[in-house]
Amino acid sequence: MLIKRNSSTVLTILGGAGVIFTTVLAVKATPKATQLLKEAEEEKGERLTVVETIKTAGPTYIPTALSGLGTVTCIFGANVLNKHNQAALVSAYSLIDSSYKQYKQKLKELYGEEAHNNIVDSIAVEKAKDVGIHSECLCNGCSLTNEESCGEPVLFYDEYGNRYFETTIEQVITAEYHLNRNFTLRGYSTLNELYEFLGLEETEYGSTVGWTVEDELYWIDFNHRKVVLDDGLECYILETPWGPSTDFLEYYY
Repeated sequence: MLIKRNSSTVLTILGGAGVIFTTVLAVKATPKATQLLKEAEEEKGERLTVVETIKTAGPTYIPTALSGLGTVTCIFGANVLNKHNQAALVSAYSLIDSSYKQYKQKLKELYGEEAHNNIVDSIAVEKAKDVGIHSECLCNGCSLTNEESCGEPVLFYDEYGNRYFETTIEQVITAEYHLNRNFTLRGYSTLNELYEFLGLEETEYGSTVGWTVEDELYWIDFNHRKVVLDDGLECYILETPWGPSTDFLEYYY
């Protein structure tokens, strides 16, 4: 089971070792092949033809060829397994995303929008952190932090990353604008791109979900819902009516 779970890693290691082993075999076989060719030419009294050269020296390189074939097999096998694992992860994320949407919709139908909001509001993270908002735009770099023109930092809650962060409302709106600008020009955006504009750490999940114009969505709208938690802490829930999904992978990857 351990080997099965780490099969791609095992094949990659074997492929790397195979490259070294193949090189060693080739180096060892070359002097022997040279000697055989020399003896064959002396026996014949003239230079060997191409076919004769292959027949004479070829058997010496059989172990090298077998090792090289095994190495190539391991490398391609590792690549196939990696693609299989990636496809499985995308399918799992799609299933989770679909199940979550169904759960959220059914929750709203049974208990109302307020119950859903209360669940989101009650999710807690240990502490918030200050972030300087900057990132690469579609064409060049930019800094979205301008303390002189912004108000006081407030607490935000990232619904999709399940974390708090502290910044100003103006900076968040600016980050959302730049995300939508790239979305409109390019045709798609990922969740990690939003995190990049917000100055937050990217997540593994964020690279597999996003928004695409193929969904007939031409603008990513955001809500900044202000809530007061049970301990009196005020924060803004950062959310969007059209949550990111894995659909964009079908069009751009």
